[in-house]
Amino acid sequence: MGLSELNFIRRPARCDGWRLALLAAGALALLPAAGHWLAQAQTVRRLEAQLAQAQPRQVAAAPLAPALQREQDAQLKRVADAVRRLNLPVTRLIRTVQAPRDVRVALLGLDLNGDNDEGGRPSGALKIAAEAETAQDMLNYLAFLNQQTLFKSVYLLKHEMHTGAPEHPYRFQLEAQWQQ
Repeated sequence: MGLSELNFIRRPARCDGWRLALLAAGALALLPAAGHWLAQAQTVRRLEAQLAQAQPRQVAAAPLAPALQREQDAQLKRVADAVRRLNLPVTRLIRTVQAPRDVRVALLGLDLNGDNDEGGRPSGALKIAAEAETAQDMLNYLAFLNQQTLFKSVYLLKHEMHTGAPEHPYRFQLEAQWQQ
């Protein structure tokens, strides 16, 4: 061979025994991990199959007897009424009916009836029993309540002078229509 010839093809490397031994040792070391991985994959498949079987199935509800359906509807209505009553703005109503300091009125009782209007908003009537020292205080309190934005209308139901008391105070009842 002369100096001008080039040989770009590599000669195959000799396979020594120690390289084969190292490859065999690595394969043996990975066998337990491969076996563990296969066992885990099989466990996952088995659990997924169990999960698929455990999924709830849609069961068509059997129609109730008419008497039971009426009873269930009545119970549902009672629950809805209780929830509606719990959602009434009682605290806001009580704060709203408290008279300012310049109007000398004592509240004797409140009777709250609530419902929902056509739009589903809470509304109702609030009956107020009160006592004032003078007729002017009674009228000032009525005017004060009419100015409150919570009330749609406030009107006097009845009034009387309490002659059994020493200063003859006025006892009166109002009804306030409210809407939230």
